Amino acid sequence: MKTLYDLTRQARNNDPEAIRAILHLFEPKIKKSSRLIPHGNRDDVEQEIKEEIVKAIRRFDTSTTPGFWEFLEIVK
Repeated sequence: MKTLYDLTRQARNNDPEAIRAILHLFEPKIKKSSRLIPHGNRDDVEQEIKEEIVKAIRRFDTSTTPGFWEFLEIVK
């Protein structure tokens, strides 16, 4: 199984399978969060959340993501 980081890199290159895989990973959280939304609006809200996830993927710059050791230096 590929990591979220690997899938994000592929999705940024317009790989539709990677985008679907990422949305599948987030599906349980989306469903859980949408339980608070009135049933009639739930599908629309879930779709909007998925659209925002795709937008965030496209904005995310994987080339500037620090490695583990660099991250530790940042949070010290």
